[in-house]
Amino acid sequence: MPAERIPIMELKQKLESKTRPIVVDIRETSEIRNGGAIPGAIHIPMGKLEKRMKEFPASAAIVFY
Repeated sequence: MPAERIPIMELKQKLESKTRPIVVDIRETSEIRNGGAIPGAIHIPMGKLEKRMKEFPASAAIVFY
């Protein structure tokens, strides 16, 4: 499925649903310290994301922020 932008309220609904997506924070560690994070998010800096994509099931709904 191609990537798409979703509004914050839609993300909130998805996070509260039974089929919660995998949430991946692609910011650098310093950015997380300054801006907080979504509880339960997986931290993978943008520069390492391509190498680690194979860790996720192909059918998984993934939200990147």
